[in-house]
Amino acid sequence: MRENLPMLMSEDLSYQQRVRISRPFFLFVALLSLAGFIFCSTEVILSTMGRSLCHTETCQIVENFSRLSRPLMATLAAIFFLAQSLGALALWWSRTSCLPLLVFISSVGLGVEAILLIRQFFDYHLHCPFCLVVAALVVLSAVPILLVCKRFAVFGVLLGLLVASFLAPLPILPLSQAAVKHVHRGSPTETLILIYSDDCPHCHEVLSFCETLEDLDLFLCPKEKSLAFLRMLEIPGVPVMVVNRNGEKQILVGSGLILSYLKRNQEGTSFDEFVSPSGICEENRQCEPLQEDLGL
Repeated sequence: MRENLPMLMSEDLSYQQRVRISRPFFLFVALLSLAGFIFCSTEVILSTMGRSLCHTETCQIVENFSRLSRPLMATLAAIFFLAQSLGALALWWSRTSCLPLLVFISSVGLGVEAILLIRQFFDYHLHCPFCLVVAALVVLSAVPILLVCKRFAVFGVLLGLLVASFLAPLPILPLSQAAVKHVHRGSPTETLILIYSDDCPHCHEVLSFCETLEDLDLFLCPKEKSLAFLRMLEIPGVPVMVVNRNGEKQILVGSGLILSYLKRNQEGTSFDEFVSPSGICEENRQCEPLQEDLGL
């Protein structure tokens, strides 16, 4: 195969010549893609039984940064490997008409993996072993295909980059940087970060009380920009307030706990951190009623 590599790099060869020279490459790609299909299919099957090939905590965290669950991502990867394997086998059987489609499929997969790996190493600073194995299989199987024909590769890689950017849209940023508004007045002794949602009545209840405070250093951070933080700590809903006092951080969940803290802090009395959380708007659930609605 090494002897054929310089010829494959030449742009003067026709599809038929490339396919004839590259038959060993296509068999290699087909077998490697078949291994990837088996690997990803095993993960899908195990997920139906509540199990997984990846047992590390980083796998769970990285999954939370994706729009899709790991079983669904594994399903898409299995489909990719199956399509690539069938396409490579067709070319091994000298079906030259399959070459453009195979190049497109391989380049899309390579673009997707590029973004996912960049996000894990440079944005999340985390990696999951399962993802790395899939990435290695994609790279090893896709690169030989792109060496055969680069004409369709650029468009496919760009499409893959766009797809991956949609699938992994949750960068980890400090909440203060993700904030859309910063309110500072008076001489506050602590910094507050409120994670809120526009359609959450309990969030507006907390905001209304914050407007009455004379000393305030408050960052307002939308829930959509804080999903990685909320998922990583398994916080069920909003409002959530992060209190930073002299480097010591405290996380309060629910308007009941937040208002209790703010009122006691304003009055100078001690805060009972064992107050039961209440006033939470969870995803896919109806918000708990406001205290006024309960007649309290």
